[in-house]
Amino acid sequence: MPARAWGPLAHRVVARVAEARLLPTTRAHARALLGGAALADVATWADDVREARPETARWHFVDIPVGARSYRPSRDCAPRRGGDCAIAAIARERAVLVDARAPRARRAEALRFVVHLVADLHQPLHCADDHDHGGNDVAVTLLGEPTNLHAVWDSGLLAAAGHGERATARRVTAWLAAHAAEPLAAGTAVDWALEAHRAAVEHAYAIPRSHRLGRAYVAANLPVVDRQLALAAARLAAVLNADLP
Repeated sequence: MPARAWGPLAHRVVARVAEARLLPTTRAHARALLGGAALADVATWADDVREARPETARWHFVDIPVGARSYRPSRDCAPRRGGDCAIAAIARERAVLVDARAPRARRAEALRFVVHLVADLHQPLHCADDHDHGGNDVAVTLLGEPTNLHAVWDSGLLAAAGHGERATARRVTAWLAAHAAEPLAAGTAVDWALEAHRAAVEHAYAIPRSHRLGRAYVAANLPVVDRQLALAAARLAAVLNADLP
């Protein structure tokens, strides 16, 4: 199955910014479950175990057709080889996370999944498909380098910005500071997926016929990536503050 995940930089940034927004008790609870690790330290764990856990492969995305305007579970999240979809997986893992009777190790695993999958749900091409595996089958060049459209949105746009984790986190934090927190964190996983789907249709798939993506494409879409990372961080923090009070 094609690789589908924000790159490590994006995942670490979402986790890092989200942790800064946790309530003190929630942060302490999360650190205790993770054996003292920070959220950023476990942000890519779900990708790391995909080969050993093939039943989780489809948990990282939801294939809502490009032409669709709504989420239909029977079409977009039907159980199949590799699992169902991110929306269903987040609901299941949150149910484990809030269950104080669940084994500690299982709750820690659920926390690692939630940290990762909430972020994944905000990558536009994790929530849209045009019979192309979320853009994995769309060959493009980015600043002259051959790649595919999905990879451009996973990591290529951030790499083109030339900023590391700290600088990107500062940029995302600044975006959040300029917007009201509560409305950002509102909604459900379905709402968030449909929002990302619109970003895919309006921005990610809006490529020139040549499939050559230059500086203009980067300049137009890096702000979209920043916005999606910021929303993911705000919503992840809200989820954990609710589930780990």
